[in-house]
Amino acid sequence: MDVIEVSSQRRRQLVDVTSFVQQSVAGSGVADGVCHVFVPHTTAAVCLNENADPDVVDDLLAGFEALVPDVRFRHAEGNSDAHLLSSLIGTSVAIPLSDGELRLGRWQAIYLTELDGPRKRELWLTCVRT
Repeated sequence: MDVIEVSSQRRRQLVDVTSFVQQSVAGSGVADGVCHVFVPHTTAAVCLNENADPDVVDDLLAGFEALVPDVRFRHAEGNSDAHLLSSLIGTSVAIPLSDGELRLGRWQAIYLTELDGPRKRELWLTCVRT
C-alpha cells in the first residue's frame, strides 16, 4: 500500500490527483491489474470525472451544493453535509492497469473530492495483479 498526502485549499474542492496515482502505480511493480484508490476520511470522497474542461469541476461543485444545501443537521460539528456527500459520492475507485499505466477514459481524471476543507487528506493506494 502507498499513501499520498493531498492538501485542499477550500471547503469544497476537486483536486486532480491522477499524476500522483500514476507515480505510485509506476513504483508498485504491477504492470497489469487494478489500482484501488481509497480515502479514509468521512468528509471526503474519490471520483472519476472529466479533466479537459474546467467548467465540469465547477459544475460538479455547484451540483453538490444543489443536492445538499446548507440545512440544519443535528450533528453539532456543522459538517453533516460533507458526511452525506461523501456517502453519496463514495470513498474509493478501482482503475484498471495495463503495461504499468492507469487505463482511464480519454477525458477522465482521478479527483480527491474535498467536502470539508481546507485540510490535509490521505489517499491509500493498493495495486494488485490480476
